[in-house]
Amino acid sequence: MSVKTSLMPYLAQCLSSDTSLNCKRYLFEFKRKLLRQPHSLKVFIKIDDPYSYILLQALAHFIPRYGSSMPLNIVFYPLISVPDNAFPEPVLWKKNAVSDCQYLAKLYYFDSVNSGIEHHQSDKVVATKALLACGSTAADIHHLVRIFADFWQDENRPQRKKTLQFSPQEKTSLSRNSVLIQKLGHYQTGTIHYAGEWYWGVDRLAYLEQRLISLYKLPLQPIFTKTRLKLDATSTLKQAEIPNYDQHNKRLTLYFSIRSPYSHLGLEQAVLLANKYQIPLTIKPVLPMVMRGLAVPNAKKMYIFHDTKREACRLNIDYGKVADPLGLGVERCYALFEYAEAQGKGTEYLLNYSRAVNSQGLHSDTDKGLKIIVERSGLDWPHAQSLLKLSSWRQWAQHNLDEMMQLGLWGVPSFSYQSNILAGSIQHGGKQQDSSQQLSVWGQDRLARIEQFIQSQRL
Repeated sequence: MSVKTSLMPYLAQCLSSDTSLNCKRYLFEFKRKLLRQPHSLKVFIKIDDPYSYILLQALAHFIPRYGSSMPLNIVFYPLISVPDNAFPEPVLWKKNAVSDCQYLAKLYYFDSVNSGIEHHQSDKVVATKALLACGSTAADIHHLVRIFADFWQDENRPQRKKTLQFSPQEKTSLSRNSVLIQKLGHYQTGTIHYAGEWYWGVDRLAYLEQRLISLYKLPLQPIFTKTRLKLDATSTLKQAEIPNYDQHNKRLTLYFSIRSPYSHLGLEQAVLLANKYQIPLTIKPVLPMVMRGLAVPNAKKMYIFHDTKREACRLNIDYGKVADPLGLGVERCYALFEYAEAQGKGTEYLLNYSRAVNSQGLHSDTDKGLKIIVERSGLDWPHAQSLLKLSSWRQWAQHNLDEMMQLGLWGVPSFSYQSNILAGSIQHGGKQQDSSQQLSVWGQDRLARIEQFIQSQRL
């Protein structure tokens, strides 16, 4: 192992530390005050991105709530495209995004997106032209929302036979906006940049709220927190405490990658959720995207790293001293998973492995590091060593990936909750019938939706 590789966990720990974050925030705020500038929020939007539509509706509430207490300058930057490698499965991503934004709209009582509308390139160009022509300040928020509403809800707009072209001025504006988002270090729209940090969609708006509330010591609490799962190690419910609920014939499945920081958070939370409702948890590992030949932009890697850290802090999960297991570390992890499963310790093994490479800086590509993980999991190290050359895991890892994609999901962590209920009210020829219900979601942010679904079944 090179000196550079051995030092990487300590560098990651330093970059993700509270000290580093607080220093960076202090410098940004000191500069703002010195130059007597307002708080500047840069909002990047794209007309066919449903998350941009949801974010704009959230900002329509956000702006008057905080703009009256502080000098708040918000500028909107429309884009027409994002890098091709930002989304490995764009068709599946778009389908899930529409469904997910329908969930968010219902949760926050926003206007929803219409999944039945077919958007042509001409519609995107016309609507983007309207965004560029609209004012780009906070005062124009309702006009911007109206343009998005027409695009996502108007089923009766006329079909255009010819695609319009952007004017030279419009092309210049779009190019400038695209350069700016890349320069600032992001890769997708529906995002806000403020003082060196990024806030994606309504899911991260509460962090921005908390930051502004702390700066001005406002007597407020963040309001955009409805997608947050609130669990702790003691939140196990007894069956008697859950009226009309039977935990039998229920299953929670986690599609997981040992290299994914969000999978680390998802695994920790899924274990707590399964324990709370006494639901069996099945973990199905898949290969990381990079090991499947898919490129991940550097901006995406850095955003995920810092975003995982703040989510981990909120969830009281250790993260930051990262020893990337890419390559041999992943292969060794999966080679021993069947052995751990056969011993009834599969979940414990992956928890120990995930904590080791995400928060403890253990290099799992070395025998020294792997032995610690194996023995912490109550497994036999000499026997584990004899299994490290196995490659049969590649077959089930591919099967898990195929299964996940058949659910309409493409990335990790993804979750699928299935409930087979023997419903006495469903009668066919005098016989009771099994009623199967399933909810599949992408991202650790949507475990709250899984819990809401579980709770709805016991009412």
